[in-house]
Amino acid sequence: MGYAVEIIFDSKSEEQIHKLIESIDANGIENKLTNLKCTPHMALSVADEIDVEKTIKLIENIAIPSLRISMNALGTFQGAENVIFLNPKVTMDLLAFQKELYNQLFTFSEQWVYYRPENWIPHCTLAMGIAEEEFLNAFQVLRKNMQDISARVEKIRLIKFHPEELIYERIAKH
Repeated sequence: MGYAVEIIFDSKSEEQIHKLIESIDANGIENKLTNLKCTPHMALSVADEIDVEKTIKLIENIAIPSLRISMNALGTFQGAENVIFLNPKVTMDLLAFQKELYNQLFTFSEQWVYYRPENWIPHCTLAMGIAEEEFLNAFQVLRKNMQDISARVEKIRLIKFHPEELIYERIAKH
């Protein structure tokens, strides 16, 4: 069980991401992410435990910059989870927003080490839990079906996971 503060993309970008995820399934490759039924997102902060009320108040009051996130590359993390993700073009605005959020959250909750600003790797997960013998095939399927995604940040939200449970969300005003 954990909590995450995430940014959610516009519906066109979300649909493009869903199609990429579905392309793995269509090729008979088992993807743990499909079973989790997660909304395409980019996590800015993750913690095992948080103060929900303080986090909601922070989300209500934080200035959400008008972010457009270009995603046109694939990446992977080390480890047994066999994660494949969309790797966004990193901008100073995105890094500054994540750092501001982290610094405010850190005053009242212990964030996962991977989400410290100096460690954070912005990403949008497409696949996880892919069998080792299917990993390269999954990567090739995604690469073949990929197209440039220019996502606009539409919402910021707090969720509890797994399973994904929405606790609070706020629409970004542009």
